[in-house]
Amino acid sequence: MKKLNISGCIVKKAISSQDNLEKLFGTPLEYLGDISFAEATDLEHDENTIAVYSNEVACLIIYHAGQSYDVSEVKDDIVQFVLFSLANSYFFEQYHQGELQRRYMVVDGEVHEDVGEGTLQKGDDVEAVVKKTLDEFLQTPISAQLNQLTFQRYAFIEVDEVSKLPH
Repeated sequence: MKKLNISGCIVKKAISSQDNLEKLFGTPLEYLGDISFAEATDLEHDENTIAVYSNEVACLIIYHAGQSYDVSEVKDDIVQFVLFSLANSYFFEQYHQGELQRRYMVVDGEVHEDVGEGTLQKGDDVEAVVKKTLDEFLQTPISAQLNQLTFQRYAFIEVDEVSKLPH
């Protein structure tokens, strides 16, 4: 499988409605339709959109490549990641009930941030750890099936300079 160029988060919480998603982001969203994984990860998609896949226990939210949010106030278990193989840049941030467990960033093989301990160890393949976490949170081997998943595309209605996941 080719290396990924995506950013997003995995939240250990079922997002069963648009209302749940709006509460998570703290802002109104507009549903734009169902899309494929290829469309969700297209580097040309609008920065002000997200793609969401959810099952009954957790969800995967894909942002624009290279984008991230302040997830420090999310009370659910959450892992935020950037897998940007084109720029050889990787970021992993893990919170457990609002407490930072692990933050790790590597750019061109050089570690820029290494805080805490957790799922990811220094030198680990960040993409492999993200896929393992995805499977664990969603309680199914979903990472091997990403290309077959259907995502829901949402647009932020009110674009803010400091977008974040506050809840």
